[in-house]
Amino acid sequence: MSKTANRKNNCTVHFMVNEEDMKELNRRFELTNFKSKREFYRDSIFKNRIISIDISGEFRKELREFSSLISRNSANLNQIAKMVNSTGVIYKEDIESIKKVIQGELLFLSEFREKVSDYIINQVVG
Repeated sequence: MSKTANRKNNCTVHFMVNEEDMKELNRRFELTNFKSKREFYRDSIFKNRIISIDISGEFRKELREFSSLISRNSANLNQIAKMVNSTGVIYKEDIESIKKVIQGELLFLSEFREKVSDYIINQVVG
């Protein structure tokens, strides 16, 4: 008579990690209330949405543009802050300039976010 286990979960998943990754997995497991690492791994894999976006081409160009915009705006804001700290005076034009810069960043970020969402819906989900 053959003894075969009538299991619902009859497939094995095996992967290797380095010591640093293993320490991190153990650390994260210890922070949970899971009774077994199997439950922890399954929950981590199946309940977290994993999205991979290729940031080459147009996305990379737009990310660089956004990064450059933030960098320039930060430099301008720092110059205004330095002037205000040294003189104790802030001019209305400076405030308007800051508002305009922040509005530009928000608009750019909103448009970029919409493009990323469209990409996710069309490429990853669809």
